[in-house]
Amino acid sequence: MLKIVKDSVLKVSRAFGYDIVPLREMKERDLALHLRALLDYLKVDCVLDVGANAGQYHDFLRDKVLYTGPIVSFEPVGRQVDLLRERARADGGWHIEGYALGARDGNLPINVMVADQFSSFLQPDHSRVHDYDGLNVPCHVENVAVRTLDVVMPVLHERLGFERPYLKLDTQGFDMEVLHGARDSLSEMRALQTEASVIGIYKDMPGYMDTIRYLDGRGFDITGFYPVSRDASLRLVEFDCVMINRAAAA
Repeated sequence: MLKIVKDSVLKVSRAFGYDIVPLREMKERDLALHLRALLDYLKVDCVLDVGANAGQYHDFLRDKVLYTGPIVSFEPVGRQVDLLRERARADGGWHIEGYALGARDGNLPINVMVADQFSSFLQPDHSRVHDYDGLNVPCHVENVAVRTLDVVMPVLHERLGFERPYLKLDTQGFDMEVLHGARDSLSEMRALQTEASVIGIYKDMPGYMDTIRYLDGRGFDITGFYPVSRDASLRLVEFDCVMINRAAAA
């Protein structure tokens, strides 16, 4: 009965040009609508999902953005790689790369946190934000493979045949390292998305102005800011910054 009432209300509201959205979905709705328009405008034919964790961004792209093309997810933490490969069996367009991206090829120790979405190559810093004190804490360290985007891009091109990629970065303080390993391939990205830090929750992580300044110098213009997290006093901690390749926009 409740579902019938809900469907009737939605039908009436849409007939008048309005949509009813649950409060829990409001935070990501604006980003989803923006990306839907941006990916369509740029005719993006592959999304590079760097820092996939459990595949949340894949789900967001498929369910909210309604993107149907190939997704390449990069994730180094062993248990998450196993989970992603199991999940990807249900999606033929989802490709899992079980390593991290960084500034140079090699191996690095990664801190696997109590809440694994916080796992990072950097050490946590609780001096300014205390909301994650019990979550952003290492429970063990793994030694993982790291490659550069410049090295892996030709291989991915040959395998998947894409021409207009979109780059999403969410590496818990390591996004700039990924960009430093993409000096040659960054210009191929039609647009990108990076999680920028306003109040650092890791030691030595770059601030949002450093990230934006770097990308501006490499030909990217801002299309939107989307809050990711706030602390208990409502200070903005992190936000997603979406940027378009200046040449693609022209």
